[in-house]
Amino acid sequence: MPDLRQLRVFVSVAETLNFTRASEQLSIGQQAVSKTIGQLEAELGVELFERTTREVRLTRAGRSLLEDAPRIIEMSDAAFARASEVGAGLGGTIQLGHSPAVSDAEVARTIEALRSKANPDLLISVHQVRPAEIEGRLVSGDLDLILARSGANSPRLDSEALTPTPAVILVHEGHRLANRDRVSGPDLDGDRLLTFNPPGTPYTDMILASLDAVGARVVPVESSVVGSSPQMMIREIEKQNAISLVAASDQIPSGAVQLVLDEPLSLPLIVIWPVARRGAAVDRLVETLTAT
Repeated sequence: MPDLRQLRVFVSVAETLNFTRASEQLSIGQQAVSKTIGQLEAELGVELFERTTREVRLTRAGRSLLEDAPRIIEMSDAAFARASEVGAGLGGTIQLGHSPAVSDAEVARTIEALRSKANPDLLISVHQVRPAEIEGRLVSGDLDLILARSGANSPRLDSEALTPTPAVILVHEGHRLANRDRVSGPDLDGDRLLTFNPPGTPYTDMILASLDAVGARVVPVESSVVGSSPQMMIREIEKQNAISLVAASDQIPSGAVQLVLDEPLSLPLIVIWPVARRGAAVDRLVETLTAT
């Protein structure tokens, strides 16, 4: 039965089409590489390479195996790493990303969930990430996981929903509704809604649909400042004479008023990671931050 060692040797030879370079990559003798390929071909009952004195070429069977082999190796490595993480607990540094729409309070809860009595000194490096950067930064290994409002839209990424966060309306203290504690959807009719992205993007469309469902007919206006602090955000709301649908928080920016909706709304919280690289960190978040 073929094994992972043979598959690793095959991939190295198939990608370099050179037994000598494959030998150097794998740090094993060229004779051992040739012997391993011969054993693999014998076990499969097919030739994987056409060998001449001048070149090495993949056969049809070899090309077919090369389509799946790297993914199989990656998934196996991920499975072994995950088992090691789960057995030993989280360690090292976790590179955590989040989109601008995810609040500081949600990031703080995520950090708390990743840490436990067994891992109080776990290092977590936090990075704000634009939605267009999510795939590249995860696949490259620059980040381990990312918190966002919408799920993965790529075959190279996977995602899972965590418990949604209650949402409130944020207005500046000079807004016509600032003297209220609660509002209904129709109270917001005609207001300008501050968004990070224009209509036609998933998160903006989700917010507009949610408000429309409770009877709030608002006019989207894109923020000129993205990824800012809460204090800068309220300045932008005042400048644009707008409102914002945000995650409820105990810490309200100076100059802002938080209004509770009569018709409760919530914002989705999604964790995204590279396919086949789900680890103990994602498992812990799903276990801790998912309602049962």
